[in-house]
Amino acid sequence: MVRFALQGVTSFSVRPLYLAIYLGFGFSLLSILYIPYVLHAIHTGKEVSGWASTIMTIVFFGGMKLIILGIIGIYIGKMFMQTKNRPNYIIRSTNIKQ
Repeated sequence: MVRFALQGVTSFSVRPLYLAIYLGFGFSLLSILYIPYVLHAIHTGKEVSGWASTIMTIVFFGGMKLIILGIIGIYIGKMFMQTKNRPNYIIRSTNIKQ
């Protein structure tokens, strides 16, 4: 059932890929907001050596990867939707008499 739910969400739209971009921006922003805490910890001497800078770097670049993968995924998804050549809408019936 989980597989069907995931397929239903991701089959008809590229909108879930925007979630990856927003998560990437969120993680990158959180890592940037973490910098003042790291500087304060270094100044007070309460920092574990190398831990804060490593976590900050990993989270920042992980967020950047999510952003880039989201952009690439949206690009590929839009190309896929365009190559299907589906009409924007289907006309069920017309009132034109011939």
